[in-house]
Amino acid sequence: METNKGLRLLGLGYKARKVQIGSTNIEQKLKKRRGKLLLLAQDSGESIKRKLTEICSANNIPYLEWGTKEEFTRIFPRETTAVLIMDSNLVNPFLNGKGRVLND
Repeated sequence: METNKGLRLLGLGYKARKVQIGSTNIEQKLKKRRGKLLLLAQDSGESIKRKLTEICSANNIPYLEWGTKEEFTRIFPRETTAVLIMDSNLVNPFLNGKGRVLND
């Protein structure tokens, strides 16, 4: 998916409360199996990647590297390295676009 289009889609999803940010909040949602897709910034730290991807793998939730921290910061009210999509209608454009799926 084109980056600008994806960022606009995430921004709209955030306003509609279909997208969650913040690692603590995302961790809680993942443990309850409420997320549909986890997007990790390509330049996020290894420890946060490992922590969130392990939870995703345990709960069978797909995740991929997409975008950067700087791009996420432009559309969300605070700096974030991870975005959890809660609505399946928002997931399809990301799975069909560019980005590296981490759990094959």
